[in-house]
Amino acid sequence: MPNAPETLERIQDAFDPLPVRMRAMFGERAIYCDDRIFGFICDDTLLLKLVPEAEELTAALPRGEAYPGSKPYGIVDDDRLSDVEWLHEVAQTIAATQPPKPARGPGAGPR
Repeated sequence: MPNAPETLERIQDAFDPLPVRMRAMFGERAIYCDDRIFGFICDDTLLLKLVPEAEELTAALPRGEAYPGSKPYGIVDDDRLSDVEWLHEVAQTIAATQPPKPARGPGAGPR
């Protein structure tokens, strides 16, 4: 099921002013901070990657799958989404553990 535009806007706004962007991926949305993926938005739900470096920040989150059979992700509910300080810290912490998005080939224009 596609994400509702108002959900994507609400999630994007929650990360302002961080350098966060979304990109369509596998019919859902990948979410990046500093060009490093830290989660997904699936079925109108923000799912965070679970990494040891952010364990303390994500320990209380319920777990769920991005798709059937995927590894577990932390599910961010509306209360957590409104906790901007926590949200920014967890996004930056997870993103810092991830490899940067690969550069596009020579001559490729902006996305």
